[in-house]
Amino acid sequence: MITRRHQVLGTILVMTGTFVSAMDTSVVGTAMPTIIGELGGIDRYAWVFSAYLLASTVGTPIFGRLADMYGRKAVYIFALIGFVAFSMIAGTSTSIDELIVLRGLQGLAAGALIPTGFTIIGDLYDRATRAKISGLFSTVWVGAAILGPAIGGFLTQALSWRWTFYVNLPIGLVALGLLIFGYRDTGEHHRQQIDWPGAIAFTAGVTVLMLALNDLAPLLTVPIAVVLILLFLRLERGAGVPFLDLGLVRDPLIGASIGMTLAAGAIQFGATSFIPPFVQGVQGGQPAEAGLALGALSVGWTVGSTSIGWVLLRMGVRRVVMAGSVVLVAGGVGLAFVSAASSIPLVAALSAVVGLGMGLTGTPILVTVQTAVTYAQRATVTSLVQFARSLGGAAGVAGLGSLLTASLGASAGRSAALLDPVARQDVDPASLDPIRAVLASGLHAVFVAMVVVAVAGTLLARRLPVEMPAEATGMGPTAAAD
Repeated sequence: MITRRHQVLGTILVMTGTFVSAMDTSVVGTAMPTIIGELGGIDRYAWVFSAYLLASTVGTPIFGRLADMYGRKAVYIFALIGFVAFSMIAGTSTSIDELIVLRGLQGLAAGALIPTGFTIIGDLYDRATRAKISGLFSTVWVGAAILGPAIGGFLTQALSWRWTFYVNLPIGLVALGLLIFGYRDTGEHHRQQIDWPGAIAFTAGVTVLMLALNDLAPLLTVPIAVVLILLFLRLERGAGVPFLDLGLVRDPLIGASIGMTLAAGAIQFGATSFIPPFVQGVQGGQPAEAGLALGALSVGWTVGSTSIGWVLLRMGVRRVVMAGSVVLVAGGVGLAFVSAASSIPLVAALSAVVGLGMGLTGTPILVTVQTAVTYAQRATVTSLVQFARSLGGAAGVAGLGSLLTASLGASAGRSAALLDPVARQDVDPASLDPIRAVLASGLHAVFVAMVVVAVAGTLLARRLPVEMPAEATGMGPTAAAD
């Protein structure tokens, strides 16, 4: 029996663990210029972040499967210890290459931390409360986004950039203490033999695909990724106990949810990547104003996530997600029509609308798939949803970036100068408006493409059940209701 005390301790545990992971990225991001100044390797600057994202994306489905087999607590202990340990070791790095490797290992642990945490929440609460509690977790990300840069800047200036990695230790120890002494798994686990050929093929295929999406020799990596993924599918069809049950993806409810999350990931990472260049390059804003626009997206997401849990059961899944999808489309259409003459507060407001749509769709989808499957599959489907968001984000940024580059053509180099407030002052005033117009045109194409993706997500929402499914009690996912 799940007691109230167990629910409270479990919720505090997951919120603490989530805060550690969420704050890490913004804290380290603030310190990165100083790190590069000391360690060098500016040509590999982006890989400090890419290695983390790649490893966390690849690891998410693997650890989800392990959490169903061996228990949430065992996987979460591994995730916390690994995340904090690799963070501490990263703080001792003496070269940029060493830091990249350690950030990759830290990202692998993060791939277990976040989805397992969401699974624990799904285990602790019934479907009515699950939506309300899950929505509260968006406030953790907003709080981390606000506090992270301030903490990172203070530690870097007052102590050393290395303390931006060491700061995870005390918070991680608190979470670990709660986990060991205050949490127990709420169901039984069946330890099965892992389908290692399928696991290896999946891991290799997704890794190579992520490298391709990061523009690493795509002419070579894309075909290799396709071959490995096809091999994985063939192995899974013949496996007695498959690494990933493909029947989950074929289920209409779960398949539609994963498809919508892919689209949402593309929009989320697309907005995060391309709204700042519009504010700084087209509108001539400062970095702080670009940050304000992105902050508005986070605020909108929090409002949507925290409010929708109270009406989800009353309104029904399909109606709620359809409404959120329409809001998402509306925000994208608004961005597609802004211009250099538009005010920065208007862009921030439209960014908030996009965030609102993300919140209104993301939480209901996660809660619905968690409700539709049994305890024995909940970690797997939760990790698949998180994996879809990361993969959609990587694919979306790569595709939208290619669209922007193609739209800019020969003007790409000159447009880049508009993004730097200092370099912008050296641009000939007579050529400033033409360059700005070219950049605006390219970014408008990006925003239109985001609208197309949002519309596709809206069409997928029609496959969701009208009402929230009942808690699953059988061996597999429930069927979606019409």
